[in-house]
Amino acid sequence: MTWMQMTRKMKINAAKAYVADKLGIDVMDLTNEEVMRDIRADLKIGTVTSIAGSAKGIRAKYKIAEVLGINIRSVDLFKRDLGI
Repeated sequence: MTWMQMTRKMKINAAKAYVADKLGIDVMDLTNEEVMRDIRADLKIGTVTSIAGSAKGIRAKYKIAEVLGINIRSVDLFKRDLGI
């Protein structure tokens, strides 16, 4: 949500609503560890604690940018370097 606040000039409630909508969940579920762990696993966007086979590092950031429809500078640079 902080990213959305900084890059899109959104207030916190608007940023939470945007992210929740993109993830297809209720705003209250953003703080539910069990729900978010399942969402992260289903979308392959990595988890807070590492799970074998889950996305890590730039791969997780790439998926997050894709799911939320945002630009993340490190992902953009990575894609540029790969010619994607």
